[in-house]
Amino acid sequence: MGEVEAFEIEGLKCYFPSADHYPHHFEVLRRGQYVVRVFFLRTTRKRGLSWEYKMQMGGAFSRTDQEALYEMVMRHKRHLLAEFNRKVCPERRR
Repeated sequence: MGEVEAFEIEGLKCYFPSADHYPHHFEVLRRGQYVVRVFFLRTTRKRGLSWEYKMQMGGAFSRTDQEALYEMVMRHKRHLLAEFNRKVCPERRR
């Protein structure tokens, strides 16, 4: 597992699961509440944040967390792609 280096958001752990799969995404953990997958190449200004629950443990993915992640994804999409290629699928670099 490799932590996302492009940005940090207090209270959230953002990481790329090791030996993961396409489509390009990272996971976000808010301890005791949820784990979501954020599909950063599908996140656009027109469509907003593209995500889905991986696990829900008693809390919901708040609008505040969604907005913070949307802003970070839009600012750091290229860096996220480079990190995904380096950390998740190094044999398939593009």
